[in-house]
Amino acid sequence: MPQKIVFFHLLNNFTGSPQILSSVINTAKQDGFEVKLYTSNTEGFLSDLETETNFYRRSEHRILTLFSFFFSQFLLSIKLLVKNKRADGIYYINTILPFGAILMGRLLGKRVITHVHEYEISPKLLSNFLFWVVRTFSSEVIVVSRFLQTNPKLRGAKVQVIYNCVTKEFETKAKNTTKNPKAFEVLMLASLRPYKGISEFVTLSKQMPAVNFKLVLSDDKREVDRFIANESLPVNIQIFPVNKDVHSFYANASLILNLAHPDKWVETFGMTILEGMHYDLPAIVPRVGGITELVKDGVNGYQINYNELSEIVSEINKMVAEPTYWKKLSEGAAIERRGFSRTIFESKISKLFRP
Repeated sequence: MPQKIVFFHLLNNFTGSPQILSSVINTAKQDGFEVKLYTSNTEGFLSDLETETNFYRRSEHRILTLFSFFFSQFLLSIKLLVKNKRADGIYYINTILPFGAILMGRLLGKRVITHVHEYEISPKLLSNFLFWVVRTFSSEVIVVSRFLQTNPKLRGAKVQVIYNCVTKEFETKAKNTTKNPKAFEVLMLASLRPYKGISEFVTLSKQMPAVNFKLVLSDDKREVDRFIANESLPVNIQIFPVNKDVHSFYANASLILNLAHPDKWVETFGMTILEGMHYDLPAIVPRVGGITELVKDGVNGYQINYNELSEIVSEINKMVAEPTYWKKLSEGAAIERRGFSRTIFESKISKLFRP
């Protein structure tokens, strides 16, 4: 009988962490493991997998979301205690949030692997508690960048860096999609949270009327429509709600941006930047965080903070005015992505499962 790995993820959606988990699960299947997944009954990168629903509901009211979170972990713990099977040899917890699985895994004598994507969450008290659970009760901890490996909240844990990769489906489609930017176009994929740099992206579009800007949000159409209605937008910017297929956006873009505010939110990796690299896109990213490990100044883009807009404008203008300069950065993106390949990722995950 093959060994079983039980995977846990709190909220299935179209963000980076469930996308990476889907690659981990597919690698486990390729290696002959039987897999089981606990996650929410929502649409996302894990929807095509057979799952056991883990109760969790988000709310506009923070206190209700917190209650739902803790209640979900209580129900999960009871479920795991009742359904405990000897064949379930490994518990693989994705993000620091499913702490009930970490605690029950240790109680039931499982090998507990926690895949950490976060540097810190809010509120701070909850963040401290969750990181304490991770470093105290995990058998091993996987982090997505060297930056995250230095997090003092993981001190004392057995930590290994495994860089993210794009999914096999994304990689294949990127290879087969024609890259045909008709005019210089700046792309950003983000959420409507203020610290993601949305207002700065709009400001850039106003300052550069000759350049096209596209913003793809991870929020639904209703929220995006509300945002657009409250903004004075120039004609050279287009804003889109959540899209499952983003390949056309990458294929038509010339440059990808990440304008997150590192003083409020530190990017621990930067999946959209890596996806853009598969379309040979140069990038401009913050100077702090794991995202800096993807972009080298003058090689495949630049590290410039959100509050240095004049530098960003200058750099974009140079790329627009000098196509050979842009091409050099684009070729650099194609080279740099090799360090974040699926081959490397799958090899490290396979070795992790069969130490």
